[in-house]
Amino acid sequence: MELHPTVADLRLAGPVVVAWVEAALLVGAPGAAWWCATTVASIGGAVLLALVLPGVPVRVLGGVLPGVLGCLLLVAACGSLVAVAVAVGAPERSPQPLVDRLGRTSTVEVVLTRDLADTDRSTTGTLRALESSTGLAVPVRVVPAEHFRASAGAVLRARATVQADEGGAPTAAVVFLRGRPEVAPPTGPLAAAERVRRAFTAVTDDLPEPGGALLRGLAIGDRGGLDPATESAMETTALTHLTAVSGSNCAVVVALVVAACRALGFPRVLRAVVAVGFLVAFVVLVRPDPSIVRAAVMAVVVLVVRLSGRPLRGVPLLALTVLGMLVVDPWYARAPAFALSVLATGGIIALAPRLTALLARRWWQPVAAAVAVPVAAQVACWPVTVVLAPTLPTYAVPANLLTDPLAPVVTVTGLPACLLAPVWPWGAGVVAHVAWAPASLIGAVAHGAAALPAATLDWPAGPPGAVTAAVASAAVAGAVLAEQQRRTWALVAAGAVVVIGLGAVAVPRLVVRSTVPGDWSVAACDVGQGDAVLVRDGAGPVALVDTGDDEELLLGCLDLLGVDRVDLLVLTHFDRDHVGAVGAVADRVARALVGPVGRPEDDRVVEELERAGVEVRTADDATSGTLGALRWRVVWPRAGSRQSGNDASLVLETMRDTACTACVSGVFLGDLGEHAQRRLRPLVEAHPDVVKVAHHGSADQDPALYRQLAAPIGLIGVGADNTYGHPTASALDALRAAGTTAFRTDRQGTVVVSRTADGALTAWTERTAAPPPEPASTVGPARAASAAVASVRPTSAGPASAAARRIGPGPDQLAPEPTEGTHARQEAHARSRQDRPGAVVRRPTGTRRARHRARAVPGRACEQRPP
Repeated sequence: MELHPTVADLRLAGPVVVAWVEAALLVGAPGAAWWCATTVASIGGAVLLALVLPGVPVRVLGGVLPGVLGCLLLVAACGSLVAVAVAVGAPERSPQPLVDRLGRTSTVEVVLTRDLADTDRSTTGTLRALESSTGLAVPVRVVPAEHFRASAGAVLRARATVQADEGGAPTAAVVFLRGRPEVAPPTGPLAAAERVRRAFTAVTDDLPEPGGALLRGLAIGDRGGLDPATESAMETTALTHLTAVSGSNCAVVVALVVAACRALGFPRVLRAVVAVGFLVAFVVLVRPDPSIVRAAVMAVVVLVVRLSGRPLRGVPLLALTVLGMLVVDPWYARAPAFALSVLATGGIIALAPRLTALLARRWWQPVAAAVAVPVAAQVACWPVTVVLAPTLPTYAVPANLLTDPLAPVVTVTGLPACLLAPVWPWGAGVVAHVAWAPASLIGAVAHGAAALPAATLDWPAGPPGAVTAAVASAAVAGAVLAEQQRRTWALVAAGAVVVIGLGAVAVPRLVVRSTVPGDWSVAACDVGQGDAVLVRDGAGPVALVDTGDDEELLLGCLDLLGVDRVDLLVLTHFDRDHVGAVGAVADRVARALVGPVGRPEDDRVVEELERAGVEVRTADDATSGTLGALRWRVVWPRAGSRQSGNDASLVLETMRDTACTACVSGVFLGDLGEHAQRRLRPLVEAHPDVVKVAHHGSADQDPALYRQLAAPIGLIGVGADNTYGHPTASALDALRAAGTTAFRTDRQGTVVVSRTADGALTAWTERTAAPPPEPASTVGPARAASAAVASVRPTSAGPASAAARRIGPGPDQLAPEPTEGTHARQEAHARSRQDRPGAVVRRPTGTRRARHRARAVPGRACEQRPP
């Protein structure tokens, strides 16, 4: 294959890029697809007429105009194909029976397209039947109500609530199962593939970790057994493409099959047929991620072109593959795995040969090539990876240099072990042990590199980070492709952009960190739609009440506040938005209090803590203790209660002695609903300094309880992207009537409460949120004295700034939120988190999507109350 791109190669690449952008836009607004197709086709027809009709004066400007018109014709052709594909595919994704049943509980039949492990929070499938409507083919995400295993190709029949997914998402709807479904096993080739996978898993289960899990990932694409520490290390070192089968594995399989067929003397046609057959079987075995599909399609195109005797050119080949996949399924246009796979391959094709030649002037040729490939892929993919994980992996290239030669060895030895496992387990075990050794080395390199100082550097998040990364990548690409005299300026520009990007995060963070009160007593961490509150006496032992559902956000908050040990962990109840990130802190917890256990998944949380050596105790209203100079007690649930769920949330009350001048008292209400709050009133003391508002500020509140508490400060843990309407206007009104100033993590980030030497309460916020003026009448007599003190004092930290304030009229008086909504957007947001692969630095990656990692879905639509 000729990898050196030429200007002529771009004649197809440019139109395909335009079509890709068009597809990404149209899948979000499919109603405009036919209009777009008609318009683009009309433009293409006009251009074609201008090129073919005699007497039309296009042969001017030295032949430039015909070339421009030819390019426009290609753009119109590609754009028309993609627009028609969207227009035709959209009705199949949203049939009328589905539209009529959205938000309602129905009987569904779903065929899984991915495996579902017992630790997974979701998987993908195809909705075939909905109530009496059959013959559907709607791509959906399936969220189970309880943990169970099912293989790709299995048919699930159950009662479920169906919600529409985000516009433009790869799946059209989210199916929230109610109860355990009836599962019919897969049939045909998928059943055979599942038998092979299970036999290989049984052979490798006893191999030491993480080598065993990495072997299963690289051989059959099974990432379910990878422990969180190794998964995190692979992300940190940009080695996630080695946690499962990726596009490069397809290339290895095809190359081996073709070489074997050539050695056996097979003719060219037979070699191609055998290679395609093996490739299809391999894709069925490992499950078709977007990167696998891209690599398989590209391999088939290569074999066809080889049969025709025509020369292979990398850029047109990749462009045709992308166009074909977008025509078959335009919703690939927004899939991160597809984008990373294409960009990594494009980077290798466009930049690696030139970069190899430049490095070979000073280095040995094989070493130059080994360095050029990961650098080229990283440069091409970085603008996308920073959107998924806004970091710069410091040791990515060295880690890949050490592990890239090992991956093919694992694949080449792992596949024979997989094929032998169903018929000769002992022989398969011997081969698997050979493959385990290089897989273990990959894990060791990942852990070693991740443990080095500054293994990742923070980068700006969102569009600014993506734009900055794109500018830096373009400058590096320009330096590689430019002439000698311009290369230095391009590298200087790239370095300057990188320094600016790193500084844009580091400087505000340092400023914010420097303003955090050192004697804080209560801190509500910004963990998205969830709760995580830290409590201490101002300097001593630390308690953590709930963990939220985002490990990265929780660890960031602990790092911000300098907390490296949790003396007491209180899990108020087992909803995912309260316990989902428990794995991130289990190794730093000494003791834990948990509420009533009501589901199998609740037991798994307890088991995870116990495996980490945590002393776990089930608490009730007879449980109490001390935390340094702070006294605490559990006031709910009552001893002997068999209730579970929101209304059985542990309610923690902390009390301060007059001798503890820095202590802040509080009541932490978990997710108690109105009925339980009414029953709590006689049990809790009045007038704490802080109240943690129940249920993220939902409408299910008892205003009388908040009036009884009359706490000066109310903390609301809530996500900025939640569709529940949290905090609701009624909850904010109840706080306002109680004379409580509400601080909310969605608009102010982490909130820290401390007590000054003169006894006044102050609240520090990670971000400023200027409140509209509050009517004086809303400040009740219980806090008139504290309400008269000064307003927000911003720092120079800009958008990520901190603010400290004595308690006065608060930032809760904001426009009313919408009413509590559905769970579909929450599931979509969680899916975008779990789809984050690490930075790609070698070959087109597999993604973490197949893992559907636990803790990715905050709730289920079938629940009566959102978590």
